[in-house]
Amino acid sequence: MEKYVFSGALTDTMHDMLLALPDFEPLDILVSQIDRSSIKKTIKWKHEGFCRWLFIDSGAFSIHTGKAHTTVDEYIEFLNSIDDDIDVFAQLDTIPGKFGQPKSKQDYEESARRSWENFLYMRERVKSPHKLMPVFHYGESFDALNNMLEWRDENGQALDYVGISPANDSSQAEKNTYLNEVANLIAASSNPNVKTHLYGMTSLDALSKYKCYSADSISHRLISGYAKILSPTFGVISVSDKTRTNKSKSNMSFLQLADESNIKVLESELAECNFTIEDIKESSNARVVFTMHSIQKLMATKYKYSEDRIKKVKKLF
Repeated sequence: MEKYVFSGALTDTMHDMLLALPDFEPLDILVSQIDRSSIKKTIKWKHEGFCRWLFIDSGAFSIHTGKAHTTVDEYIEFLNSIDDDIDVFAQLDTIPGKFGQPKSKQDYEESARRSWENFLYMRERVKSPHKLMPVFHYGESFDALNNMLEWRDENGQALDYVGISPANDSSQAEKNTYLNEVANLIAASSNPNVKTHLYGMTSLDALSKYKCYSADSISHRLISGYAKILSPTFGVISVSDKTRTNKSKSNMSFLQLADESNIKVLESELAECNFTIEDIKESSNARVVFTMHSIQKLMATKYKYSEDRIKKVKKLF
C-alpha cells in the first residue's frame, strides 16, 4: 500500500507533538468537506511540509445521518476554490438506504445509480476531473463496479482511482472476503491497474494482505478516546487508571496488569516519541500522536503489504 491516510482533523497540539518526533514523516490526511476550517488549516500545514497528501471527503455519511447538509453544486464550488491545494477528492455519493433502517435490493440499486450520475455530473464541472474519485459501496451489485472499470472518458482514458466502501458494521472476516472478490473483479477487467482506496479500514493486518493504493482510518482518534494506545509490541492496550471490574481482562489497564519488564518495554517505546507514561495517561493528544507513530511504524514493518500473505477465501456473494 502506498498511502495510509489519517482521517479527521488534527489539533494544533497534535501537530506540534508530531513535528517534535525525532523520526517525523509528513502525513497523508483525509478531511471531510463538512469541516472546512480544518481543511483551511491542513492546507496551511501542507504548504509547510507537515501534510504530504490531502484527500477531501464528501461528508456523505454525515449527510446520510442527517448531521450535515450540502448540495452537489455547493461541494463543487468549494472544491474548485481549493483545487490547487488538494490531491484527490471523493464524489458526493449516495449511501444505500435510510440511516438506521434495513436496506433492500432497491436501496442498493438506487444508491449505485445516483452515485454514478453524481460522479458524471461533478466530472463535467470540477476544475480537475482526474482528481475526482467515484465510490462503490458494499452491497451494491458488482455490475456497478464493473461499469466504473469499463468506463472511458471522451479521450478514451479509463478511471485512474476508485473508492471502495466496505460495510463498517460487518466483521473483518466478511470485509476480507468482500475485498478479495473486489480484487478478483478488478484483475479480470479491462482496467486491472486502477488504483483503489479503501474507506474506514481499521485492521492493519487486513491491509497487509489486500493490495490497494491507499486506505483511511480514524482509529488513532477512536483508540485514544477510550484511554488506550496502540503499542508496536503489545497491540491496543488500556492506559487508564480506572479499575475495570465488570469486563474481561483485556479491558483492564495494561499498567495494572504488566510486570516490570513489560512496563520497561512500553516506556522505551514511549521514549522514542518523547513521551512518558504520565503523558499518555493524562493527554489524549499524546495518545493520538503515539498511536499514529505506531501505525506508521507497523505499516512499514510487521504489516507491510506482501502477496505472500494473501490467502484464498470463499466468496461472500
